[in-house]
Amino acid sequence: AQSAPLPATLPERFYNRPGASVATRDADLARCLAIATQPMADIGPAVVKDRRLTPPVGTAQDGPPIPPDDPIETCMSNRGWRLYALSPRERATWTRLSPAARTRLADTLTGTTTPRWGHLVRPASRLRLIRR
Repeated sequence: AQSAPLPATLPERFYNRPGASVATRDADLARCLAIATQPMADIGPAVVKDRRLTPPVGTAQDGPPIPPDDPIETCMSNRGWRLYALSPRERATWTRLSPAARTRLADTLTGTTTPRWGHLVRPASRLRLIRR
């Protein structure tokens, strides 16, 4: 299988959570994809046995409600991820970077406190876990 040409694989958006790694992001994306796409009958027992598959449960504080939209974005937001969008100029700059530089930049944008690229399109939710 041949990979897609470079322009087709450029990121238009990226997830960011201060201190997070790309591996953490990928694991959370896989969990959110499973939550968003598997039938409830397939997820049911896993939700009970493996609480890592469920989004955090808590209460929203100090913020307007975000209308429901993409279930994967909602799940990622509930897990503390912020979603940023790259401008056309930033995407053009991305194409000029070497593969190694793109990897380093992606790693940095994933875990930095304040990304120097992109603009925030969806904040992390303000859900807080409640201990019982």
